[in-house]
Amino acid sequence: MPTNKILSWMVHLYTATGGVIGMFALLLAADNRTSEAFLVLISTLIIDATDGMIARRLRVSEVLPEFSGAQMDNVIDVFTYIWIPVFIMVHEDLLPHPIMLAIPVFAAMYAYGQVEMKTPDSFFLGFPSYWNVIALYLYLLKPDAWLATILVVVPAILTFIPTRYLYPSKSNTLWRTSWGLGMIWVVMVMFMLLQDDPSSELIWASTFYPIFYLGASFYVDWRVRTGRLIPSSGQSTAE
Repeated sequence: MPTNKILSWMVHLYTATGGVIGMFALLLAADNRTSEAFLVLISTLIIDATDGMIARRLRVSEVLPEFSGAQMDNVIDVFTYIWIPVFIMVHEDLLPHPIMLAIPVFAAMYAYGQVEMKTPDSFFLGFPSYWNVIALYLYLLKPDAWLATILVVVPAILTFIPTRYLYPSKSNTLWRTSWGLGMIWVVMVMFMLLQDDPSSELIWASTFYPIFYLGASFYVDWRVRTGRLIPSSGQSTAE
């Protein structure tokens, strides 16, 4: 088998590993080892952030046109970004009522049902189903019912509003800032999950990245809509 085909199948194997790791995260969550489950989910997040860049650099879709790594990636994303986080929300009693699990599920199904879930100019369209992040902060903060409701309902509503959201692993737009701040955030989250009782100050401080991501996404969407920014449809220079 030619070397380029071997490398391409290795990239697909790397992507598929995210699904295997996700299963271990689910088992940990079911065993009430939720902090460990989130730590394991972080590794799936890293795989998801990097496999596409590697695949595009190696032109995997051209080498193996009969196999869709993007399709496989979507299956794993639904598992690790939606089903496992929703399971954690209910299992850890983080929602005001279990029936509220329908909110992220319906929103995520709508998101993944869109033909242009990812736009031609390399943005997500609508809130990109980061329910793993929502579940993480519900778990860390254990907020009152009213705040928990806001943390679930607002992202669900944003799913149905066709605004652009940053896609740092593919788009040129703000990719350096997004990656830099994102790596700091990952380290902070891992540090908190390794503690039995992380301080509320540190938890709130870590929200700097979700706030940046939402604010930057809304700002970029506004600039694109008003013609002040014409984003490149090419790959990120990070690749």
